[in-house]
Amino acid sequence: MPRAADVRPDVPIAPQRREVAVLFKNGAGYTEVVTQLRKLLPIETFQLTLIDVEAENSQRLLDSLRRRPGLVAVAVGLPAARIARDQLNAPILFAQVFNYQELLVKGKAIRGVMAMPPLDLQVQDWKKFDPKLRRVGLIVSERHIDLIAQAERAADSAAITVKYEVSDSDRQTLYLFKRLAPQIDGLWLLPDDRILSPAVLRELLSYAASHGVRVCVFSDALLQWGALMSASPTPEDIARTMRRVLEDMMADRTNALPPLTPLSEIVVRINAQVAGRFGLSFPPSASWVVRGERP
Repeated sequence: MPRAADVRPDVPIAPQRREVAVLFKNGAGYTEVVTQLRKLLPIETFQLTLIDVEAENSQRLLDSLRRRPGLVAVAVGLPAARIARDQLNAPILFAQVFNYQELLVKGKAIRGVMAMPPLDLQVQDWKKFDPKLRRVGLIVSERHIDLIAQAERAADSAAITVKYEVSDSDRQTLYLFKRLAPQIDGLWLLPDDRILSPAVLRELLSYAASHGVRVCVFSDALLQWGALMSASPTPEDIARTMRRVLEDMMADRTNALPPLTPLSEIVVRINAQVAGRFGLSFPPSASWVVRGERP
């Protein structure tokens, strides 16, 4: 029998902090997601290493993490995701990558969060704001043909018809849009840099304005170029979704996860000048958040 003096009360053992490397490129909306993600990964539970992939010390940090056991890499944006894939021997979670296909390397634990907010939330709110919208044009690249069926299902719920084309370059996108313009009320632009470029976007939006086509874009930065509205994800929703997926990956449930996990929230912003030209009314703030059901 141990003596009473030898019996120690149970002392709780502090849980081991889980190690996460967060790679990102400074700017372009990436830092807002990283800021939100840091709030959801408290230092009591997670040991975070933040790596701006364009900073001078980025390679030194990557080298120090290359073979770290138990590490999970989180990459925000395609440049960061490529570096994580090529330089870290760790499971990878990426976000804000539209052309993600190159990242899904066979035999490697790589999962992502969708770059676009839910299509049904986008089109349903567009229709509420613009009730006369009936026919919408959609131009996709070969890699994203699967989005056509998704867009058609979403548009059908709002009594909208989708007319689509498949493009393989930015100039072809412009040509296809000019061909579609007489047949549509609105154009639904996706963030596909394989078939869009800044020069073509400017020309396309100018042509749309002069031909009475309302354009829904993926970034509020394009509103100043003449788009009617933007429908983009919120940094908070991206970060919340990443946190949920990260927990599953760290619990060895990666195989049960889909390649991409959907988001559930959008922020809509309106170009008041363009809306006025089309006689459309909107709330005083000219922006609002729409939340759907969590997947």
